[in-house]
This record gives sequence, C-alpha cells and structure tokens, in this order.
Amino acid sequence: MRMGTNDRYPVSSCVYLIQNQYEITHLTQGLFPMKTNKTLLASLAFATLCTSVTAQAGPPVTVTFKNLGTEVAEYKPVTRNEMSTRLNARTAIAPKVQIGDSNVYSVQSTLSPDTSYASVRYVMGSKVCVFSTTFIKLPGTGGAKVPKWNRTANSEGGAVCTATSRATNLSTYAWAAEFTMK
Repeated sequence: MRMGTNDRYPVSSCVYLIQNQYEITHLTQGLFPMKTNKTLLASLAFATLCTSVTAQAGPPVTVTFKNLGTEVAEYKPVTRNEMSTRLNARTAIAPKVQIGDSNVYSVQSTLSPDTSYASVRYVMGSKVCVFSTTFIKLPGTGGAKVPKWNRTANSEGGAVCTATSRATNLSTYAWAAEFTMK
C-alpha cells in the first residue's frame, strides 16, 4: 500500500474516508487536536474584536488640567461618564495635582467614529469642578457631516472653573481641551 503525505493514513484508505463523514471527522480530529482548534478560533475572534473596536474609536482629545488654586486638586470620578473617561484614557490621569502644577493626558472614546468625549471631576476641599469636552459630527446640508466641539465647566462650593478647547487636526478631528481650577 502506497503512503501519502501523511504517513499515518495510507492513500488507499482516503477513498473510503471521503465516503464516510464520520471517518473524515475522526481523521481531522487526529490531525488537528481540539485544543489547537479552540485556541486558533479564540485568537481569530480576539483579533476581529480588536480591529472593530479600533475602527469605531472617535478622535482623541488631549486634556490639560491646571491647578491654579491654593490647595492640592484631587481627581475624583463619580458619574458613569467620568468613570468611562478614566477607562478610555490612553495615559493615566494623575490622582492629585499639586498647587501650580498641571496634568496632561489623552482620552479616546470608543463609542463611535463620529463622537468622543472626556468628562472629569476635580475637588479642592469643599470646591468642586466638573469639566466636560465633547466632539460630534452632526448631519449637515447635502448629507455632509459637520464637526462640532463643545466644552463645559460647572463649579460648586465657590470654585472658579474654566474650560477652553480648540481643534488640533482637522483631518482626524483631534482636539485639545484645557481645564483650570481655582
């Protein structure tokens, strides 16, 4: 009997195996162990997921927080958006910013390629600043999408909070936001 490329199974037995589905399955299981198949499938699924998440990410925002006050500012996320911002941060957000110092970090939301945001809360004793900056592409005339950037600064307890923003790359819609607290 002539041997084929796989020395475990003679070529003459392949004709029989093609006629019998059970035997083909049995043959395949011997050549490709189930553990290998599951590992390969899991790797393929993970790669597909990573690719789809990357494709859905909105533009990045570079946030600069400046402590202009007389106390240490503490980063304290409370709401769901604030916690999501911490998860979406490409660089870690400092838990404390010393008097006169600043903290720079980048955030990229994975909601959609047409939207992105950063929402943060800082506390100095009884003073609280809640900052937000958003990007959205809105439908315009003729079906074109028009980019729009927003920012807000809400204060509590006598805090003085300011927020400014500007586009840094009109082709990718990346932008920068600066938040200050006194």
